[in-house]
Amino acid sequence: MASTEIKLHYYQKALVKKLTLSKEGKRFNELIIRGLESEHMNYHLKQLVEIGFVGKLDENYILTDLGKDYSNLLDDGLAITEKQPKTSIIIHGVRKNKKGQIEHLLNRRLRQPYHGKVGHITGKVLFGETLKEAAARELYEETGLTAKNFILEKVYRKMRKREDDIFVQDVIFYVFFVTEFSGSLIKKTSFQENFWATKEEVSSNIRKYDVYDDFSLEDRLKPKKLVVTENVGIAEGF
Repeated sequence: MASTEIKLHYYQKALVKKLTLSKEGKRFNELIIRGLESEHMNYHLKQLVEIGFVGKLDENYILTDLGKDYSNLLDDGLAITEKQPKTSIIIHGVRKNKKGQIEHLLNRRLRQPYHGKVGHITGKVLFGETLKEAAARELYEETGLTAKNFILEKVYRKMRKREDDIFVQDVIFYVFFVTEFSGSLIKKTSFQENFWATKEEVSSNIRKYDVYDDFSLEDRLKPKKLVVTENVGIAEGF
């Protein structure tokens, strides 16, 4: 389980914060939190050891790599985890059909949030994974397809909030222009439907293709120069 998925007790977060301030680690008595009995402190310290956030070197407790990773998410003033933008990729896949028309690789989301919305193939970037590796992996996992060309053409930060100004989505998307596909398309899973469609098919049938508010299609077979943009709006359909 990734460190960011683990919810720590307030005192466990406080112990992690204490250990971030020491290069060589700290002894048990150096980690004591005012108002916390030693037996309770020992319990929380053992919990951190069990989940792999803390290790022991001689008499000192030290942060493991997992613990250090988690500590980067803690606010400097309070022992609370800061929310950070997610990192994902978007597959802008295109091909020519037998009629010579340009078709776009799209999917319909069959889970929350944005249930029923139509857009490009997306997926998360895994820890330690390059962007291109993430794009190739997500393409294959989501659609069963592979491709020859993956060209990064856009870095796009999508921020969406409800009408009460509470943000519900903050994602940095790396958009890859993808061409020359191979394999058999997985048409439907429990999470989504995958399909090829022309720009005209999508634009002429809005009821069938309930697209995202920032969705757009361009009929081209060549990538554009890399651009960086941010977009803030209301979360429609979230």
